[in-house]
Amino acid sequence: MTKYTWLLFFCFSFLSCGQPLHIEYVLEHAGENRMELESFLSYYSKDKQKKQAAEFLLSGMANKHYYVGSLLDKYDEVFQLCDSLNKRGIIEGDPPMLSQIWDSLEYHCGKLAESNMERKLDSRILSANFLIENVEQAFQAWESAPSYVSKELDDFYEFVLPYKANNEIPEIYREKYFKEFAHLRDTVKSGVKGLLLGFNKEFFYNRSYRNSNTLWNYPITFPVSKMEMIHRGACRHTVALYTWVMRACGLPVAIDFVKSWGNRSQGHEWNVLMLDSGRIFPFDAFGIDRLEFAYKPAKIFRKMYSLNNITEEIPSLKDVPGWLLSPDELDVTTQYGDTYDISVKCTHPWSGDYSKKHGIICVFDNKEWKPVYWGKIKNNKITFLRMMGDVCYMAAYYDRGRIIPATSPFILQKNGSVKYLSIDKLHSEDMVLKRKYPRFKRMEMFAMAIRRGVVEGANDKYFNGKSLLFDIMKEPVDVVDSSVNVSQKFRYVRVRPALYRTGGLAEVQFFGKKHLNDPEQQLSGQIFGLPSISSDITHPYTHAMDNDYETYFDKPKNEEGYIGLDLGTPHYITRVRYCPRSDSNFIVEGHKYELCYWTDEGWISVGKKVATDLTITFDTVPQNTFYILHNLTRGKEERIFTYENGEQIWW
Repeated sequence: MTKYTWLLFFCFSFLSCGQPLHIEYVLEHAGENRMELESFLSYYSKDKQKKQAAEFLLSGMANKHYYVGSLLDKYDEVFQLCDSLNKRGIIEGDPPMLSQIWDSLEYHCGKLAESNMERKLDSRILSANFLIENVEQAFQAWESAPSYVSKELDDFYEFVLPYKANNEIPEIYREKYFKEFAHLRDTVKSGVKGLLLGFNKEFFYNRSYRNSNTLWNYPITFPVSKMEMIHRGACRHTVALYTWVMRACGLPVAIDFVKSWGNRSQGHEWNVLMLDSGRIFPFDAFGIDRLEFAYKPAKIFRKMYSLNNITEEIPSLKDVPGWLLSPDELDVTTQYGDTYDISVKCTHPWSGDYSKKHGIICVFDNKEWKPVYWGKIKNNKITFLRMMGDVCYMAAYYDRGRIIPATSPFILQKNGSVKYLSIDKLHSEDMVLKRKYPRFKRMEMFAMAIRRGVVEGANDKYFNGKSLLFDIMKEPVDVVDSSVNVSQKFRYVRVRPALYRTGGLAEVQFFGKKHLNDPEQQLSGQIFGLPSISSDITHPYTHAMDNDYETYFDKPKNEEGYIGLDLGTPHYITRVRYCPRSDSNFIVEGHKYELCYWTDEGWISVGKKVATDLTITFDTVPQNTFYILHNLTRGKEERIFTYENGEQIWW
């Protein structure tokens, strides 16, 4: 029986039952540990409030679990490496050594996935003493919590009392974290803002915790002890850290999440502080401000400790994948903005060998449609509740792991209206394309690192008597060509980031000629720069001239740094092409691309071409549908788009 099948069996069996039957179910499945759980319950037999808390913990324990296994043990090498890096003062979230060891482990041991691990029930290992200590310390911390957080008992049960954040191995942490961090709570004079500033200073600056993209591939929550060792994590790991620490301080904190964004790949998790009067304050771990979405959500859920949070009729696993039906996930989309109930006609009727009562609604995730919610089928229409707008969706049927379209893709507009695109094969247009994936604000932040830098030329290797070729005054977008109008010849050229910035330079190329009448050509020579290359430099200056847009040169703030080229002999400099650190999803010369458009039969190829410039043009493309551009040479990130007035509109 799979994890989700087991969960749904539990829900179907006990959906209408009261708490005592939930507890009995847990006790029956606790095996030899049943006596410990019964001892925990009997300990509070004369304390009504804590007895209710104990019953709450047991009633929600039916699906609480953690993972073990030999594959998981092999990946402990990641924690040992990061612990070593931390001791050497290397605190970057994604140092090259981490990526290297991760790739090596995946190659030699296999990818880390829940399906490759053994699931163990919490109810079979938790002692009475562990649970009693958890209850006592949770009450003690909550009673001294500040007045601006929620004092509702339900919020205490769900967001202070639980002994764990997600699927990590349970460990004792409350007393230690209360002693270490309660002062951050008690010395705040400016409410939530001051609270988050205090936690940010403590964890990001004092203890050097960092976000890590590499560790997104670690699919489960770290235990407390391993988080303290690694000091890094993807959002699922860092929000667990904040959950442990803040709950230990009596602060009711939840974890909200998006399973798949509406306009980019992957999802996200963040923390939510429950405030008085039913208000919430969502924030990113290590963040200091109210969360503002960088991407478009379609559905938002909250991790709950209790079960039975599915308020509608529970569908069959034939109709809906089990991971959309977790009983400890609560739909909270309406708390984040306008939502709409929509009914869409099934233009592609179900033709399977059994009837369908429910369908699913999907968003696009790089190369395929990902289910984000489900709805009832009635009169050849599927109704989906509480969906966010300004997102492209596709209604579908789910059949044994397959996604079968029930409609063509459609846009749920900001005002709640549904817009379908009807492909026009009679009219075509030439498409000039700049990217295969949208350029999000994160890329703008990366590009700022080289803004206010300078490009210089000299005939002295120490750049005495240097000349300014140009300033990088604007934030560069993708690859930039800058003409140089300086009549002097130079042997040495360099790009020097502003002292107070890091650089973030992915590539730079110098173009010119030795004699005025010569044709322009890319110049070559001996690479030089600062800081000097050492094993502790993770982004050396050579990365800006390695013909790889996915590496980049960075220097410490407020330290001198540059990347230069010794041409051997003086040359006229005519042009400089440079690119800031980015996602490299722009058009790359020499790469092969394929453009496809959507029809009722799926994706149809327009053709394949090799890029010869910073844009690529496809001729006679049918109008008024969705498109996707594949890079057949390199890269994974892709996004559907429409083409309007000569521009790519991303969905």
